[in-house]
Amino acid sequence: MTVLVDTPIRTRPFADPCFIGGRERELLLDVLESCRWSGFRAGTHGRDAREICSMTSAEARKLAPAEIRFLGGPYVRTLEAEMAARTGSAYGVACNSATSGLVMALGAIGLRPGDEVLVPCMSFHATATAVVALQGVPVFAEVDPRTFCIDPIDSEEKITERTRAILVVHLGGVPADMDAIEELARRRGLSVIEDCAQAPGARHRGREVGSIGAAGVFSLTENKSITCGEGGIVVTDDPRIAMKCRLIRNHGEGTAEESWNDEELENVVGMNFRLTELQAAIGVAQLEQLEERNRVRNDNARYLIERLRPMPDLVPQRLEEDCDPAWFMLKFRYRPSPGMPSRDELVRLLEAEGIPAVAGYPRLLHESPLFTRRPSPRVICPRSEAINREFVWLPFIHPPNTREDMEDAVKAIEKVLG
Repeated sequence: MTVLVDTPIRTRPFADPCFIGGRERELLLDVLESCRWSGFRAGTHGRDAREICSMTSAEARKLAPAEIRFLGGPYVRTLEAEMAARTGSAYGVACNSATSGLVMALGAIGLRPGDEVLVPCMSFHATATAVVALQGVPVFAEVDPRTFCIDPIDSEEKITERTRAILVVHLGGVPADMDAIEELARRRGLSVIEDCAQAPGARHRGREVGSIGAAGVFSLTENKSITCGEGGIVVTDDPRIAMKCRLIRNHGEGTAEESWNDEELENVVGMNFRLTELQAAIGVAQLEQLEERNRVRNDNARYLIERLRPMPDLVPQRLEEDCDPAWFMLKFRYRPSPGMPSRDELVRLLEAEGIPAVAGYPRLLHESPLFTRRPSPRVICPRSEAINREFVWLPFIHPPNTREDMEDAVKAIEKVLG
Protein backbone atom coordinates (compact mmCIF):
# COMPACT_ATOMS: atom_id res chain seq x y z
CA MET A 1 0.00 0.00 0.00
CA THR A 2 1.36 3.41 -0.98
CA VAL A 3 1.25 6.16 1.66
CA LEU A 4 0.95 9.68 0.26
CA VAL A 5 3.02 12.22 2.17
CA ASP A 6 1.92 15.84 2.03
CA THR A 7 4.69 17.93 0.50
CA PRO A 8 5.44 21.14 2.43
CA ILE A 9 5.16 24.42 0.56
CA ARG A 10 8.79 25.28 1.26
CA THR A 11 11.81 23.09 1.94
CA ARG A 12 14.67 25.61 1.82
CA PRO A 13 15.32 28.05 4.70
CA PHE A 14 14.72 31.76 4.52
CA ALA A 15 17.84 33.95 4.45
CA ASP A 16 19.21 35.27 7.74
CA PRO A 17 18.93 39.02 8.48
CA CYS A 18 22.70 39.32 8.98
CA PHE A 19 24.45 39.57 5.62
CA ILE A 20 27.16 41.54 3.82
CA GLY A 21 25.64 44.06 1.44
CA GLY A 22 28.16 46.84 1.01
CA ARG A 23 31.58 48.01 2.23
CA GLU A 24 31.81 45.79 5.31
CA ARG A 25 34.95 43.93 4.19
CA GLU A 26 36.69 47.08 2.99
CA LEU A 27 36.14 49.07 6.17
CA LEU A 28 36.79 46.13 8.50
CA LEU A 29 40.09 45.42 6.77
CA ASP A 30 41.03 49.09 7.09
CA VAL A 31 40.61 48.87 10.87
CA LEU A 32 42.29 45.49 11.09
CA GLU A 33 45.42 46.73 9.33
CA SER A 34 45.50 49.94 11.38
CA CYS A 35 45.96 47.89 14.59
CA ARG A 36 43.76 50.44 16.38
CA TRP A 37 40.90 48.14 17.19
CA SER A 38 39.38 50.17 20.01
CA GLY A 39 40.47 53.79 19.76
CA PHE A 40 39.22 54.51 23.30
CA ARG A 41 41.12 55.68 26.35
CA ALA A 42 39.49 56.31 29.69
CA GLY A 43 41.18 59.62 30.49
CA THR A 44 41.00 63.05 28.86
CA HIS A 45 44.75 63.73 29.32
CA GLY A 46 44.30 67.14 30.87
CA ARG A 47 41.58 68.35 28.49
CA ASP A 48 38.42 69.77 30.03
CA ALA A 49 35.89 66.94 30.28
CA ARG A 50 32.89 69.24 30.08
CA GLU A 51 34.15 70.70 26.81
CA ILE A 52 35.04 67.30 25.32
CA CYS A 53 31.78 65.64 26.31
CA SER A 54 29.66 68.54 24.99
CA MET A 55 31.28 68.45 21.54
CA THR A 56 28.74 67.68 18.80
CA SER A 57 29.21 64.47 16.86
CA ALA A 58 29.90 66.44 13.68
CA GLU A 59 32.73 68.24 15.48
CA ALA A 60 34.09 65.03 17.02
CA ARG A 61 34.18 63.39 13.60
CA LYS A 62 36.71 66.00 12.42
CA LEU A 63 39.24 65.08 15.10
CA ALA A 64 42.48 63.37 14.11
CA PRO A 65 42.39 59.56 14.56
CA ALA A 66 44.26 59.57 17.89
CA GLU A 67 42.95 62.90 19.19
CA ILE A 68 40.78 63.00 22.32
CA ARG A 69 40.54 59.22 22.58
CA PHE A 70 38.02 59.57 25.39
CA LEU A 71 35.48 59.88 22.52
CA GLY A 72 36.70 56.79 20.68
CA GLY A 73 38.36 56.13 17.36
CA PRO A 74 37.54 57.51 13.90
CA TYR A 75 35.03 54.82 12.94
CA VAL A 76 33.14 55.15 16.24
CA ARG A 77 32.95 58.91 15.72
CA THR A 78 31.93 58.48 12.07
CA LEU A 79 29.13 56.08 13.01
CA GLU A 80 27.93 58.47 15.71
CA ALA A 81 27.99 61.50 13.40
CA GLU A 82 26.17 59.73 10.59
CA MET A 83 23.43 58.38 12.84
CA ALA A 84 23.06 61.80 14.46
CA ALA A 85 22.82 63.47 11.05
CA ARG A 86 20.30 60.92 9.81
CA THR A 87 17.99 61.49 12.76
CA GLY A 88 18.50 65.26 12.76
CA SER A 89 20.22 65.13 16.15
CA ALA A 90 23.32 66.96 17.36
CA TYR A 91 24.80 63.98 19.20
CA GLY A 92 25.28 60.28 18.69
CA VAL A 93 26.92 58.15 21.39
CA ALA A 94 27.84 54.62 20.33
CA CYS A 95 27.93 51.80 22.87
CA ASN A 96 28.29 48.03 23.07
CA SER A 97 24.54 47.28 23.05
CA ALA A 98 21.16 48.96 23.03
CA THR A 99 20.72 47.67 26.59
CA SER A 100 23.77 49.70 27.60
CA GLY A 101 22.37 52.61 25.62
CA LEU A 102 19.14 52.51 27.61
CA VAL A 103 21.11 52.48 30.87
CA MET A 104 23.16 55.44 29.61
CA ALA A 105 20.08 57.41 28.56
CA LEU A 106 18.24 56.73 31.82
CA GLY A 107 21.32 57.67 33.81
CA ALA A 108 21.75 60.81 31.74
CA ILE A 109 18.28 62.13 32.61
CA GLY A 110 19.20 61.74 36.27
CA LEU A 111 17.18 58.66 37.21
CA ARG A 112 17.56 58.00 40.92
CA PRO A 113 16.85 54.96 43.13
CA GLY A 114 13.12 54.60 43.60
CA ASP A 115 12.18 56.73 40.59
CA GLU A 116 9.45 55.17 38.46
CA VAL A 117 9.59 54.81 34.70
CA LEU A 118 6.53 53.95 32.64
CA VAL A 119 7.38 51.01 30.38
CA PRO A 120 5.16 49.12 27.92
CA CYS A 121 4.49 45.63 29.22
CA MET A 122 5.11 44.31 25.70
CA SER A 123 8.81 44.48 24.78
CA PHE A 124 12.12 42.67 25.11
CA HIS A 125 13.02 42.48 28.79
CA ALA A 126 16.04 44.83 28.47
CA THR A 127 13.59 47.73 28.16
CA ALA A 128 12.62 47.15 31.79
CA THR A 129 15.86 45.77 33.25
CA ALA A 130 17.71 48.92 32.14
CA VAL A 131 15.51 50.77 34.65
CA VAL A 132 16.35 48.24 37.36
CA ALA A 133 20.08 48.65 36.65
CA LEU A 134 19.80 52.20 38.02
CA GLN A 135 17.63 51.05 40.95
CA GLY A 136 14.57 52.56 39.33
CA VAL A 137 11.13 50.95 39.28
CA PRO A 138 9.52 49.99 35.95
CA VAL A 139 5.77 50.53 36.01
CA PHE A 140 4.10 48.57 33.24
CA ALA A 141 1.50 50.10 30.95
CA GLU A 142 -0.89 48.47 28.53
CA VAL A 143 -0.25 48.67 24.80
CA ASP A 144 -2.53 50.10 22.14
CA PRO A 145 -4.49 47.17 20.62
CA ARG A 146 -3.83 48.46 17.08
CA THR A 147 -0.16 49.51 17.13
CA PHE A 148 1.04 47.32 20.05
CA CYS A 149 2.97 50.36 21.32
CA ILE A 150 2.55 51.95 24.75
CA ASP A 151 -0.94 53.30 25.44
CA PRO A 152 -0.82 56.98 26.51
CA ILE A 153 -4.18 56.75 28.31
CA ASP A 154 -3.22 53.79 30.49
CA SER A 155 0.19 55.38 31.02
CA GLU A 156 -1.33 58.52 32.51
CA GLU A 157 -3.49 56.48 34.87
CA LYS A 158 -0.31 54.90 36.30
CA ILE A 159 1.62 58.12 36.94
CA THR A 160 2.46 58.83 40.60
CA GLU A 161 4.52 61.47 42.36
CA ARG A 162 7.56 59.22 41.84
CA THR A 163 7.21 58.92 38.05
CA ARG A 164 10.19 60.41 36.25
CA ALA A 165 10.06 59.21 32.63
CA ILE A 166 8.22 57.35 29.89
CA LEU A 167 10.18 54.73 27.98
CA VAL A 168 8.50 54.35 24.59
CA VAL A 169 9.11 51.29 22.39
CA HIS A 170 8.48 51.53 18.63
CA LEU A 171 7.57 47.87 18.49
CA GLY A 172 8.22 45.96 15.30
CA GLY A 173 9.35 49.11 13.50
CA VAL A 174 6.00 50.89 13.98
CA PRO A 175 6.11 54.34 15.61
CA ALA A 176 4.19 54.86 18.82
CA ASP A 177 1.71 57.72 19.24
CA MET A 178 4.40 60.29 19.95
CA ASP A 179 2.03 63.26 19.76
CA ALA A 180 0.06 61.94 22.73
CA ILE A 181 3.16 60.77 24.60
CA GLU A 182 4.96 64.10 24.19
CA GLU A 183 1.84 66.03 25.24
CA LEU A 184 1.47 63.84 28.32
CA ALA A 185 5.14 64.23 29.20
CA ARG A 186 5.03 68.03 28.89
CA ARG A 187 1.90 68.27 30.98
CA ARG A 188 3.21 65.99 33.75
CA GLY A 189 6.87 67.09 33.68
CA LEU A 190 8.32 63.77 32.49
CA SER A 191 11.25 62.86 30.25
CA VAL A 192 10.67 60.66 27.20
CA ILE A 193 13.19 58.07 26.03
CA GLU A 194 12.58 56.20 22.78
CA ASP A 195 13.58 52.55 22.47
CA CYS A 196 14.15 52.36 18.70
CA ALA A 197 15.90 48.98 18.71
CA GLN A 198 13.52 47.59 16.06
CA ALA A 199 12.83 50.84 14.22
CA PRO A 200 15.84 52.65 12.69
CA GLY A 201 14.55 54.80 9.85
CA ALA A 202 10.89 54.80 10.90
CA ARG A 203 9.25 58.24 10.85
CA HIS A 204 6.51 59.91 12.85
CA ARG A 205 5.02 62.90 11.02
CA GLY A 206 8.22 63.32 9.03
CA ARG A 207 10.61 63.03 11.98
CA GLU A 208 12.76 59.95 12.42
CA VAL A 209 12.12 58.05 15.62
CA GLY A 210 14.80 58.64 18.21
CA SER A 211 14.83 62.38 17.55
CA ILE A 212 11.48 63.15 19.18
CA GLY A 213 12.05 62.44 22.88
CA ALA A 214 14.93 63.51 25.11
CA ALA A 215 16.99 60.61 23.74
CA GLY A 216 16.59 57.68 21.35
CA VAL A 217 18.34 54.33 21.54
CA PHE A 218 19.09 52.07 18.55
CA SER A 219 20.32 48.47 18.42
CA LEU A 220 23.03 47.00 16.23
CA THR A 221 22.74 43.42 17.43
CA GLU A 222 22.86 40.58 14.91
CA ASN A 223 19.17 40.18 14.05
CA LYS A 224 18.39 43.90 13.74
CA SER A 225 17.81 45.95 10.57
CA ILE A 226 21.49 46.91 10.49
CA THR A 227 24.11 45.22 12.62
CA CYS A 228 27.74 44.98 13.63
CA GLY A 229 27.17 41.84 15.72
CA GLU A 230 26.55 43.69 18.96
CA GLY A 231 26.20 47.41 19.52
CA GLY A 232 23.96 50.40 20.06
CA ILE A 233 23.72 54.15 19.53
CA VAL A 234 22.07 56.85 21.64
CA VAL A 235 21.01 60.05 19.84
CA THR A 236 20.00 63.33 21.48
CA ASP A 237 19.88 67.08 20.95
CA ASP A 238 20.57 67.81 24.62
CA PRO A 239 24.25 68.52 25.39
CA ARG A 240 23.73 67.57 29.05
CA ILE A 241 22.38 64.15 28.07
CA ALA A 242 25.19 63.64 25.56
CA MET A 243 27.80 64.58 28.13
CA LYS A 244 26.41 62.20 30.74
CA CYS A 245 26.05 59.36 28.20
CA ARG A 246 29.70 59.77 27.20
CA LEU A 247 30.77 59.77 30.85
CA ILE A 248 28.71 56.70 31.75
CA ARG A 249 30.05 54.87 28.69
CA ASN A 250 33.71 55.37 29.50
CA HIS A 251 34.68 55.32 33.18
CA GLY A 252 33.57 58.91 33.62
CA GLU A 253 34.43 59.12 37.31
CA GLY A 254 38.08 59.28 36.23
CA THR A 255 37.47 62.62 34.53
CA ALA A 256 35.45 64.21 37.34
CA GLU A 257 36.78 67.29 39.07
CA GLU A 258 36.20 68.58 42.60
CA SER A 259 34.42 71.59 41.12
CA TRP A 260 31.65 69.48 39.57
CA ASN A 261 28.25 69.84 41.20
CA ASP A 262 26.06 66.98 42.43
CA GLU A 263 23.98 66.89 39.25
CA GLU A 264 27.08 66.51 37.08
CA LEU A 265 28.41 63.71 39.28
CA GLU A 266 25.10 61.81 39.48
CA ASN A 267 25.26 58.40 37.75
CA VAL A 268 28.88 58.96 36.64
CA VAL A 269 30.12 55.46 37.42
CA GLY A 270 32.90 53.27 36.04
CA MET A 271 31.10 51.50 33.21
CA ASN A 272 32.77 50.23 30.07
CA PHE A 273 30.04 50.38 27.44
CA ARG A 274 32.45 51.18 24.61
CA LEU A 275 32.08 50.02 21.00
CA THR A 276 35.22 48.78 19.24
CA GLU A 277 36.53 50.23 15.98
CA LEU A 278 36.06 46.79 14.39
CA GLN A 279 32.35 46.86 15.21
CA ALA A 280 31.95 50.52 14.29
CA ALA A 281 33.48 49.98 10.83
CA ILE A 282 30.87 47.31 10.07
CA GLY A 283 28.20 49.58 11.54
CA VAL A 284 29.20 52.42 9.21
CA ALA A 285 28.95 50.11 6.19
CA GLN A 286 25.57 48.79 7.31
CA LEU A 287 24.18 52.26 8.04
CA GLU A 288 24.97 53.20 4.43
CA GLN A 289 22.50 50.47 3.41
CA LEU A 290 19.69 51.27 5.84
CA GLU A 291 17.45 53.03 3.32
CA GLU A 292 17.58 50.14 0.85
CA ARG A 293 17.21 47.49 3.54
CA ASN A 294 14.15 49.27 4.93
CA ARG A 295 12.70 49.56 1.42
CA VAL A 296 12.88 45.78 1.02
CA ARG A 297 11.44 45.17 4.48
CA ASN A 298 8.56 47.56 3.86
CA ASP A 299 7.86 46.15 0.38
CA ASN A 300 7.79 42.60 1.74
CA ALA A 301 5.56 43.60 4.66
CA ARG A 302 3.11 45.49 2.44
CA TYR A 303 2.94 42.54 0.05
CA LEU A 304 2.10 40.11 2.85
CA ILE A 305 -0.49 42.43 4.39
CA GLU A 306 -2.21 42.97 1.05
CA ARG A 307 -2.14 39.31 0.00
CA LEU A 308 -3.49 38.19 3.37
CA ARG A 309 -6.20 40.85 3.52
CA PRO A 310 -8.92 38.38 2.37
CA MET A 311 -8.29 36.39 5.58
CA PRO A 312 -10.31 38.19 8.28
CA ASP A 313 -8.88 36.01 11.05
CA LEU A 314 -5.47 37.72 10.60
CA VAL A 315 -5.34 41.37 11.73
CA PRO A 316 -2.02 43.12 11.03
CA GLN A 317 -0.32 45.69 13.22
CA ARG A 318 -1.60 49.16 12.35
CA LEU A 319 0.11 52.52 11.85
CA GLU A 320 -0.69 55.85 13.44
CA GLU A 321 -1.71 58.55 10.95
CA ASP A 322 1.17 60.14 8.98
CA CYS A 323 3.72 57.55 10.09
CA ASP A 324 6.20 55.61 7.98
CA PRO A 325 7.22 52.20 9.34
CA ALA A 326 10.55 50.46 9.15
CA TRP A 327 9.05 46.99 9.51
CA PHE A 328 11.21 44.70 11.62
CA MET A 329 8.94 41.72 12.11
CA LEU A 330 5.37 41.46 10.82
CA LYS A 331 2.97 40.96 13.72
CA PHE A 332 -0.62 39.77 13.32
CA ARG A 333 -3.42 39.22 15.78
CA TYR A 334 -4.99 35.86 14.94
CA ARG A 335 -8.64 35.53 15.92
CA PRO A 336 -9.77 32.15 14.63
CA SER A 337 -13.32 31.64 13.44
CA PRO A 338 -15.18 28.52 14.66
CA GLY A 339 -13.58 25.38 13.28
CA MET A 340 -10.24 27.07 12.49
CA PRO A 341 -6.92 26.00 14.05
CA SER A 342 -5.94 27.58 17.35
CA ARG A 343 -3.10 30.08 17.43
CA ASP A 344 -0.56 27.49 18.60
CA GLU A 345 -1.84 24.96 16.06
CA LEU A 346 -1.46 27.56 13.30
CA VAL A 347 2.16 28.19 14.26
CA ARG A 348 2.89 24.44 14.23
CA LEU A 349 1.19 24.00 10.86
CA LEU A 350 3.16 26.85 9.31
CA GLU A 351 6.41 25.47 10.68
CA ALA A 352 5.55 22.12 9.09
CA GLU A 353 5.10 23.95 5.78
CA GLY A 354 8.61 25.43 6.10
CA ILE A 355 7.40 28.89 7.16
CA PRO A 356 8.92 30.27 10.40
CA ALA A 357 6.29 31.67 12.73
CA VAL A 358 6.41 32.85 16.35
CA ALA A 359 3.59 32.58 18.86
CA GLY A 360 4.19 35.94 20.54
CA TYR A 361 6.13 36.47 23.76
CA PRO A 362 6.57 33.55 26.18
CA ARG A 363 5.42 36.07 28.81
CA LEU A 364 5.06 39.81 29.00
CA LEU A 365 7.41 41.94 31.07
CA HIS A 366 5.14 42.35 34.05
CA GLU A 367 4.74 38.56 34.25
CA SER A 368 8.47 37.97 34.81
CA PRO A 369 9.46 36.71 38.28
CA LEU A 370 12.01 39.52 38.48
CA PHE A 371 9.13 41.98 38.72
CA THR A 372 6.40 39.91 40.35
CA ARG A 373 8.71 39.22 43.34
CA ARG A 374 10.24 42.68 43.70
CA PRO A 375 8.79 45.10 46.28
CA SER A 376 7.21 47.16 43.53
CA PRO A 377 3.65 47.60 42.28
CA ARG A 378 2.20 44.44 40.76
CA VAL A 379 0.68 45.87 37.61
CA ILE A 380 -1.78 43.73 35.72
CA CYS A 381 -2.20 44.35 31.98
CA PRO A 382 -5.09 42.08 30.95
CA ARG A 383 -5.66 43.70 27.55
CA SER A 384 -2.04 43.20 26.51
CA GLU A 385 -2.06 39.65 27.86
CA ALA A 386 -5.06 38.90 25.63
CA ILE A 387 -3.30 40.39 22.61
CA ASN A 388 -0.21 38.29 23.29
CA ARG A 389 -2.32 35.13 23.26
CA GLU A 390 -3.43 36.05 19.73
CA PHE A 391 -0.02 36.92 18.30
CA VAL A 392 1.44 35.27 15.21
CA TRP A 393 4.71 36.84 14.05
CA LEU A 394 6.34 36.41 10.66
CA PRO A 395 10.08 37.12 11.17
CA PHE A 396 11.42 36.74 7.60
CA ILE A 397 10.50 40.03 5.90
CA HIS A 398 14.10 41.27 5.88
CA PRO A 399 16.41 41.26 2.85
CA PRO A 400 17.80 39.39 1.06
CA ASN A 401 14.42 37.60 1.19
CA THR A 402 12.31 38.57 -1.81
CA ARG A 403 8.69 38.79 -2.91
CA GLU A 404 8.95 35.21 -4.16
CA ASP A 405 9.83 34.15 -0.60
CA MET A 406 6.83 36.09 0.70
CA GLU A 407 4.62 34.30 -1.81
CA ASP A 408 5.65 30.96 -0.28
CA ALA A 409 4.39 32.25 3.06
CA VAL A 410 1.09 33.33 1.51
CA LYS A 411 0.62 29.92 -0.12
CA ALA A 412 1.31 28.15 3.18
CA ILE A 413 -1.12 30.35 5.13
CA GLU A 414 -3.80 29.86 2.48
CA LYS A 415 -3.17 26.12 2.63
CA VAL A 416 -3.46 25.73 6.41
CA LEU A 417 -6.33 28.21 6.83
CA GLY A 418 -8.27 27.02 3.81
